[in-house]
Amino acid sequence: MTIIENYIMNYTEKLIKDIPTYKSKIFTDKNDDKLYSIINGKKYRNSAVLIPLISNNQDIQIILTQRSNNLPSHAGQISFPGGKVDLKDESPVDTAYREANEEIGLSREKIEHLGYLDITTTGTNFMILPVVASISSNFVPKLNNDEVESLVYLPLNFIADTNNLKLMNKEINGEDRTFFVYEYDNYFIWGATARLLKALSERLFQ
Repeated sequence: MTIIENYIMNYTEKLIKDIPTYKSKIFTDKNDDKLYSIINGKKYRNSAVLIPLISNNQDIQIILTQRSNNLPSHAGQISFPGGKVDLKDESPVDTAYREANEEIGLSREKIEHLGYLDITTTGTNFMILPVVASISSNFVPKLNNDEVESLVYLPLNFIADTNNLKLMNKEINGEDRTFFVYEYDNYFIWGATARLLKALSERLFQ
């Protein structure tokens, strides 16, 4: 049994197995073909990300993307492959798979679905479904350089160690904010990505 097979057997049963549903009313906007939800009068754009786990040299790693510096939003930040749910998508899982293929060249036949984390919202009005999957070890990335600068392979045992999770205070757009941060090598991982990594760690190890 390989390390990833053993990991899947022993840990991923802790993942959510039934797909979580977006909260509140889901509707389309007349100005585009995207799907939205409303919570307490606030409009969120439905989206999904893939949390890819891959075995590499007998270690398990999480594949993250460093977004292109040319993107209009979240440029240069560390994130998961993913994006907005389109009407053409059969499900949010389809969204996560489609976006992963478009961004890093990850085809569906190299993905083994494992489960989900709870849906989370962001301060930029996105509602995200995290889809967790194991990725074939022979996956060869093909980056869409318009969207992705590079890949980051984050060891799973790095987030298993809670000492690697920090709280940071910073003024953003004139407002004092407190948020979670992982610092790995020269990468600064924060925002929704850090919160999802924290949720993955809690789900699997705590």
